[in-house]
Amino acid sequence: FTPEDHISNSKLQELQNWLSGTKARFITLSPQEHDYLTGVISHFPHIIAASLVHQAEKTSAKQKLVPSLAAGGFRDVTRIASSSPEMWRDILLHNKEVMLHLLDDWQKEMQKVTNMLAEENEHEIYHYFHRAKQFRDELPQKEKGAIPSFYDLFVDIPDYPGVISEITGYLAKEDISITNIRILETRVDINGILIISFQTEEDRARAEVCIHNYTNFETSVGI
Repeated sequence: FTPEDHISNSKLQELQNWLSGTKARFITLSPQEHDYLTGVISHFPHIIAASLVHQAEKTSAKQKLVPSLAAGGFRDVTRIASSSPEMWRDILLHNKEVMLHLLDDWQKEMQKVTNMLAEENEHEIYHYFHRAKQFRDELPQKEKGAIPSFYDLFVDIPDYPGVISEITGYLAKEDISITNIRILETRVDINGILIISFQTEEDRARAEVCIHNYTNFETSVGI
């Protein structure tokens, strides 16, 4: 919740009671706190993801192997760059002051990394990655954050008409909901890669069992 000062506690409690059936976790913040926190953990990462993709695109003009080599981990790291451009244009403009502040901090952070590398400071470089690993590893794994978590299942599928509807039909038969579905590549006589996204790890596990029960298609789990 981000109530204005004139909103009473009783009104907030009424709204919370009304939404209690969603099993949501309620946090009350000022509008300013909300904009800053979402800027740090949601809006800013989208800028970084988009900038990484732009850098890869520019490099691909000279290095033709970039797109194929970026299909794995790089694609996973930058997946949020596939979000709606219209939505993120509006979000950034609405949260302009926070984003300018965060971008200024980011430039200082990158200058620090530049200096460490230029000076070949092995100790500082090690501890830079070590501190990042520690903080990241301590983040809650089961909590839902500002950026939605999705669980991907990769399915090797042959190229014949109706194969996608066949798979989604099996999933529907087992009451397994999907969040997104897309194809990486399909060519005649070559297996394509169908990526199915789920909201929970449990749904992905059930889907993998389902596909193995109904087909002989190979599957693998996305990171």
